[in-house]
Amino acid sequence: MSVFDLIALAILCLVTAGVLMWHASRRGKQLSRHVSRLEAIIANADFPGGYIAPSTQRSWLPPVLETWLERAGFNPDPRLYGLLALPAPILVGLGLALFGIKGGVLGLLVAYPTVMFLFMRWRIERFQGLVVAQLPGFIDSVARILSIGSSLELAFRNASEECDEPLRGITAQMLLRTRAGVALEDAMNQVADTYDIKELSFMASVFYLGVRYGGNARAVLERIAQAMRERERSQQELHAMTSETRASAWILSALPIVVGLMILVSNPRYLVGMWNDTLGHKLLLAAFALQVIGMWLLFHMARLRHR
Repeated sequence: MSVFDLIALAILCLVTAGVLMWHASRRGKQLSRHVSRLEAIIANADFPGGYIAPSTQRSWLPPVLETWLERAGFNPDPRLYGLLALPAPILVGLGLALFGIKGGVLGLLVAYPTVMFLFMRWRIERFQGLVVAQLPGFIDSVARILSIGSSLELAFRNASEECDEPLRGITAQMLLRTRAGVALEDAMNQVADTYDIKELSFMASVFYLGVRYGGNARAVLERIAQAMRERERSQQELHAMTSETRASAWILSALPIVVGLMILVSNPRYLVGMWNDTLGHKLLLAAFALQVIGMWLLFHMARLRHR
């Protein structure tokens, strides 16, 4: 692949990104007519604990990126965009310094998306873990308020004022939707789909049964909280038991990278000459692809913690 082919590929990627942003902008303009009432409520709502409502000025983002930012718990602003874009020039400069213009293009089109993907996956899992860890205490608060004769919605509202972030921000979004006329269980399902948290959907089912058909919702909530705590305790035990497997995955994944860096430091002409050779260029690209696939397989096998 020549330099001109790489430049053409980069231009094609930029044009594709522009088309996606234009399509997302059109989609945002169409949806803006249907959310005017919700925006008015957001502007006038008094959120507990200084909670900041999610920004509605994100229509220019592709839907996938917008969803990932929401699930990661980020509040998009120019500072966040700057921090997320910061690794791009670093990786491009590193690629240019090591392998010339081809390395710069690979740093922009391969290394940067890979780093951002791994970071966002880690951030989303961490955010979801924090929310799930707070749910048992929140459910206990709801059950305790139900014991004094309050309704489910009132108990949920009062309990949301006692919980901490990030769960407090999520419950505030649910209450925001109820002010717009959405039923509480439907609001919980919507937020659960947005953040991809199955436990919230399970809670919504309990609230739906309690509102529609009655019954002892307090006893059900207490059992749910107890089951969540037992599940979290079992996952912690499993996490400790599989520490050797995860350590092996880290060592096997890091070994080829460390060897490559040692060769690059001790004899940089070796890899640079191999990169400039036609066959060596293909071998390096194949080695990089196999390294990525191998790391994914190792961590996929070692990752036994499923939510």
